[in-house]
Amino acid sequence: MVSAELVKLLREMTGAGMVECKKALEEAQGDIEKAKEILRIRGLAKAEKKAGRETKEGIIQAYVSEDRKVGVLIELNCETDFGARNENFVELALKIAKHIAQNPENANREGTQGDIAKQPYFEDQSITLEELIKSAIAKIGENIQLRRFVRFDTDGYVHAYVHGIGRVGVLVDYQAEAINDQVLRVVQDVAMQVAAMKAEYVDVSSVPQEVIEREKRILMEQVKQEGKPEHVAEKIVEGRLRKFYQEKVLLEQPFIKDEKKTVGQYLKESGAGVVINRFVRYELGGV
Repeated sequence: MVSAELVKLLREMTGAGMVECKKALEEAQGDIEKAKEILRIRGLAKAEKKAGRETKEGIIQAYVSEDRKVGVLIELNCETDFGARNENFVELALKIAKHIAQNPENANREGTQGDIAKQPYFEDQSITLEELIKSAIAKIGENIQLRRFVRFDTDGYVHAYVHGIGRVGVLVDYQAEAINDQVLRVVQDVAMQVAAMKAEYVDVSSVPQEVIEREKRILMEQVKQEGKPEHVAEKIVEGRLRKFYQEKVLLEQPFIKDEKKTVGQYLKESGAGVVINRFVRYELGGV
C-alpha cells in the first residue's frame, strides 16, 4: 500500500496528477526514483520539479575578491519581499559573502548556515556569524536564514553574475591567459547563458555515467512504447540523447545571443582563450 504522503511528494516532484502518481508508485513498489522514471516514460510528468522546493523570499548575493581568485555565491532568505529589499538585509548578505571569502576554513566549500554559524565574524572577532545574523533579525524584524553558500578558489579566475534584483546568481571558475575587456565580456556572456538556460554540466565528459545510463533507459522505453522497430531504436535514442545534451550541457547549448552556434563554438570563435572549469547557478527558492 502506497502512502498518501509519498503520492503527494511524487506529485510535487513531477507535477503529474495524483492518480498517475499513485499508479506509478504502486508499479515501482514504493521506489520514488523508479516511479519518476515511469512517469517520464509515460509522458505524464509535466515538469521535473524537485521535492522541498521553497518559496521563501530573500536574495542571491555574490562576492569576488579583488584578484578574482576567490568567489562566493549565497542564498539568504527572509520572510517577505519587503524584507528582501531592505537595505540592511542586502548589506547583511554582502557581509556574509565577504566573510565566507575571507575565512580560509571555507576554501572550495559549500554548505548552509549551520556549517559556519560559530565562526568569528571576520570584521569583528568578538561576535560569531550567527550573532551577526541575529542582530540583523532584531533590526529588520524578520527571521533570516543563510540557506546555502558555495565558495570557489582557483588558480584561474572567478566571475560572478547576479540577475536583476537578486533572484538568480551564477559563479564561474575559468581559465584565461590574462584579464582584459574581451575576456570579461565573454565570461559575462557565459554567466548570462547559465542564468537563462539552466545548464547543469560544463561539457559532455562531465555528465556522470549514471545520468547518461538513466536517460538512455528512459528514452529506450519511450521509443518502445511508440512502437518503433528495434533496428532503428538505438539511432532514435542517440538522437534524443543529443537533445538532452543540448538542454543540460553548457558547451552544447545553443548560444542565447546567436542560436546558430553552440556556446562551445562561441568560446572558440571569440579568440579570448577562455576555458570554463566549473560553474554553479543559484535560483531563489530552488534546489
